[in-house]
Amino acid sequence: MRPILLKMSAFGPYAGETIIPMDELGSQGLYLITGDTGAGKTTIFDAICFALFGEASGPNRETNMFRSKYAEPETATEVELTFSHNGKEYCVKRNPEYYRPAKRGEGLKKQSADAQLYLPNGQIITKVKDVTVAIEQLLGINGDQFSQISMLAQGDFLKLLLADTKTRMEIFREIFKTGYYQKLQFELEAKRKEIYGLVEDGKKSVNQYVSGIKVSEDNVLTLEVNNAKEGQMTTDDILELLGRILEQDSKDRDRFDGELSVISRELEKVNTSIGAAETLEKAKEQLASAEQTLIVVAPKEQELMEVAKQAKSELKKKETLTAQAARLNTVLPDYDKYDELKCAIEKDRNEQVQAQELLSKTTAIKEEEEKKLVTLKKEQAACEDVSVSLEKLSNEMKQVEDREKNISDLEKEYCAYNKSLAVLNEAQNNYAHLNGAFIEEQHRYEIMDQAFRDGQAGILASSLRDGDMCPVCGSTTHPCKAILLEDIPSEEELKEAKFKAEQARNEATQASSQVGNCNAVIKEKEEYLVKRGKELLDTEKICDFADIFSSIYDKFNEQKTALKVKLFEVQKKAERKKELDTIIPQLETSIKKHTDNVASYKEQVSVSKSREESNSKQLAELTEKLEFPSKSDAIKKYNEMCDEAEKLQKAYDLAENNAKKKSEEIVALKSKIDSLKKSMENAKDINLECEKEKKAKLSEEQTILINKLQSVVSRIENNEGIRNNIGKESKKIADIEKKLQWVAALADTANGKLRGKDKIMLETYIQTTYFERIIRRANLRLMTMSSGQYELKRQGEASNTRSQSGLELGVIDHYNGTERSVKTLSGGESFIASLSLALGLSDEVQSSAGGIMIDTMFVDEGFGTLDPETLDMAYSALSSLTEGNKLVGIISHVAYLKEKIDRQIIVTKEKSGGSFVRVQ
Repeated sequence: MRPILLKMSAFGPYAGETIIPMDELGSQGLYLITGDTGAGKTTIFDAICFALFGEASGPNRETNMFRSKYAEPETATEVELTFSHNGKEYCVKRNPEYYRPAKRGEGLKKQSADAQLYLPNGQIITKVKDVTVAIEQLLGINGDQFSQISMLAQGDFLKLLLADTKTRMEIFREIFKTGYYQKLQFELEAKRKEIYGLVEDGKKSVNQYVSGIKVSEDNVLTLEVNNAKEGQMTTDDILELLGRILEQDSKDRDRFDGELSVISRELEKVNTSIGAAETLEKAKEQLASAEQTLIVVAPKEQELMEVAKQAKSELKKKETLTAQAARLNTVLPDYDKYDELKCAIEKDRNEQVQAQELLSKTTAIKEEEEKKLVTLKKEQAACEDVSVSLEKLSNEMKQVEDREKNISDLEKEYCAYNKSLAVLNEAQNNYAHLNGAFIEEQHRYEIMDQAFRDGQAGILASSLRDGDMCPVCGSTTHPCKAILLEDIPSEEELKEAKFKAEQARNEATQASSQVGNCNAVIKEKEEYLVKRGKELLDTEKICDFADIFSSIYDKFNEQKTALKVKLFEVQKKAERKKELDTIIPQLETSIKKHTDNVASYKEQVSVSKSREESNSKQLAELTEKLEFPSKSDAIKKYNEMCDEAEKLQKAYDLAENNAKKKSEEIVALKSKIDSLKKSMENAKDINLECEKEKKAKLSEEQTILINKLQSVVSRIENNEGIRNNIGKESKKIADIEKKLQWVAALADTANGKLRGKDKIMLETYIQTTYFERIIRRANLRLMTMSSGQYELKRQGEASNTRSQSGLELGVIDHYNGTERSVKTLSGGESFIASLSLALGLSDEVQSSAGGIMIDTMFVDEGFGTLDPETLDMAYSALSSLTEGNKLVGIISHVAYLKEKIDRQIIVTKEKSGGSFVRVQ
């Protein structure tokens, strides 16, 4: 890729349009970019990077900083680069995002970032992202790689030369993208810590299990258990100790089980004897109680039998009472019918009175509403056309308001037009001033140019002699020689006059372009105003607009006021019509409802009267048949007969039941007495107190043994669980420790922590490959610049055993055969070494990008600190870069380079603001 033409507009320190014809610099060799400090030398490379990739050349520059602070508001910020690649010519144009004056109205509007790429076949690629992708595919590199290959940035040389391993790691990580290896290092170290934590957690778990081991206080193994709890035993020894404890406790458990079985059998015998003795004592007590009860109960049996006999005699009256009650129950429904007829008659009479009252009231309401309906229908007819009037007035009001708004918008455009006229006037005055200055500078230059050429002829003529050949025309005779003039301008004065004339021409041209832009805007506004003036104001004369605007709004206010009054009256009438449209149907519905109700009330009176007469006749017939005055009296009599019959039955049942129970009780007592006497005949005599004392002693021994057994069983269950858990945990820990062993080895290897080995991390090891290649490329130039004295060498060991190593850099001095640190080099020696290293880095990055060839390169470095001899060697090394049709631009203001390099881009900072570029 080689730049041909670079155009910058309002970019960085360049206020207007700046054109750099880079094809004039040639296709091979060195050229110098020189000028004032801060004038914008590095900005030229920024512009190339931005045009190609849409980004700046370094991290300290942002694209939103590219807008020139010296530019006029209307001047667009953009960069256009024409370049050649593989024998074909391309053109890319970009602008960053910035704010510009709005084309219509006032204020600022954001200009979005945009880009276009013009291909050799005539195709145009647009949009920022698509253009960047196309450039990257065309060149085979991205923006970062282009900056690293094409620009050796100021201040980075020495930084790379003197950096330690850690710093170089960070530099190479960004350049060669080795961060993935660093990520692997971190992940291995994190995995090692994770597994180590699992091992420690397992050991803590084992210690927790050991703390729960239980042993009897009198056990000889208590001392060993204490040692285990204090961490003085291995896991295998602890498991063996638990086995011995469990063996002893198992023997104790079996012994306690045997002793408990013997005591249980003894207790069973004692409990049997005690049960027999207690049974005999209880039988004696029950026999005495039963005999005494029989003596008391026997006389009462006869009395109860007599009472039962008398109750059976009285039960004969129940049949008569039951028959009478049944006959009375059959006529009870007639009493209900009697009450129903009385209620129905009363209800019919009340309905007749209510219906008659409602009939009179409803008839009166109906007649009143019919009169009101006639009046409202007349009023409704008078409001029939109100909707048409309301729509007509509303349309008239909208037309007036729309016209008023359109004229208001037109007035705003008219004001903007007047402001544009003022801007045009200012631009025209500025152009007149700058054009006059240009004419004056051009005239001055033409006079000086003529004087210079006349003066050269005079100088040539003064040395001519008759017979000598004229170097211009070849004649040997000189009849009319040119006169040698005084005050001949020098070539430098002529160049300065030409430069000022060209500068004045550019300023006048820019001012003329600004006037043209203003005229275009005003012409567009005039066309709009004439068109809208004819439509809205009935005039095409813009000069009449101000007078019309001053009076037309009063007319609009008068029209709107008159229409509002009419609208108010019509709206009131419309609201009344709307109200009547609701009231009249409601009133008609109400009249119809009242009419229906009148007919219904008349029918209700007639039906109720007929029903009353029928019910009265039935009531008279039923009254003659009934025995009691009311149903309640009949029910009362019925209940009395039923209660009496029930009392007779209950008295008989109670007496019969009491007599039967007493007989059964006496039989049961006699049977119990016989059974108790029979059971006592063969019973043995046992000493109950002696047996109870024996039982108490055996129970106490049993309780002691049970407690001992429970204690030993609890210990066995606890210790067996602990032994199982420790066994599982120890196996798990062993597996994890095996994994930890190889993960730790990997982590230590990747992170450079192996004992007795160089502290080289995995990422550093990968970077050493790049570093070795960079050093080999750098030494090709360093040996040339140092006349074979110095050669760079990668040092394998760090300056101290605690630091990471692998990217340390030393220098071999072939004059005395020593090897030392690059930090011992002098200022000039450090410069040529750092320059060589930077050029080697550029070559390696270019090679890593796939062997992409970039034909243009920039070197931005302070050469002012070098002595003449070192500077001459640096110049020779840079000249060697141009082999193979490569063009190298050196950004510097050192006088030595200005003398050595005749092709120059000169950047000048102007006092009025902004910078100016010329190619020499």
